[in-house]
Amino acid sequence: MEENMTYKGKPCATSGMQVGNTLFTVISVQSDHAKETAYEKVKSLILTNAGLKGEKLSVRSQ
Repeated sequence: MEENMTYKGKPCATSGMQVGNTLFTVISVQSDHAKETAYEKVKSLILTNAGLKGEKLSVRSQ
């Protein structure tokens, strides 16, 4: 059963990954001041670092 989680009164998502004996937990909360989604930010970072800024990606990679 999935429960609705909040962090400081805002909806959030959590994910975890265990590496060896260490459990890493990530809590993500959307900012009220965000200008782009996490998807858009990561896409922009990849394109910028790949030297492809402004070029069209194939449909499959989007």
